[in-house]
Amino acid sequence: MSSKLKSWLLLSGIFVVGIVTGSALTVCLASYFKPPLGPHEMQRHWMIRLVHELNLTADQQAKIEPILADAEIKFQSLHREEVGRGSQIYKAADDQISALLTPEQKVQLQKMESEREKMFSGHLHPWGAAHDGSGDTHHHEGADNGVPPPPPPAPPPPPPGAPVNAP
Repeated sequence: MSSKLKSWLLLSGIFVVGIVTGSALTVCLASYFKPPLGPHEMQRHWMIRLVHELNLTADQQAKIEPILADAEIKFQSLHREEVGRGSQIYKAADDQISALLTPEQKVQLQKMESEREKMFSGHLHPWGAAHDGSGDTHHHEGADNGVPPPPPPAPPPPPPGAPVNAP
C-alpha cells in the first residue's frame, strides 16, 4: 500500500472518529445547555411523566391538573422570593464595598450596578424573557418588583504566567 493511500486512510479515520465523538458528546451533554423550563412547561412535563409512568386515567389527570397548577404557582413564588433575597444580599455587599472605595471607584461601581440592572431589568430569569409554554415569551412583572437578580459570577483569573489574550 502506498504511503499516500495510508495518509488518506489515516486522515479519513481521524475524521470519522471526530464525527462519532462529537455526535456522542452532543447527545450526552445537550440537556446541560438547554434553558430551564418556563412556567407552564414544567407543569406540562410533570403531567406527561405522571401519565406515562403511572398510566393515569383521564379522571385522574383531571384531578391532578389543579394540584400541579398550584405547585407551579408555589414554585414561581419561591423563585421570586429567592431572586429578591439574592438582590438584597448583592445590594448589601455593594454598599459595604462602596464604603472602601475611592470616589472614582465608587463612580465605576455605580456604573457596573447600572449595567447589571439594565441587563436583568424586568426579567424573572437571568437568561432572558420568561417562557409561558405556548412558544410566546413575556417579561416578568411580578412580586419581585422588578428587582434584578445578581449577575453571574465572574470567571476566575488566569493562573500566574498564563498568556493573556487581549480582545
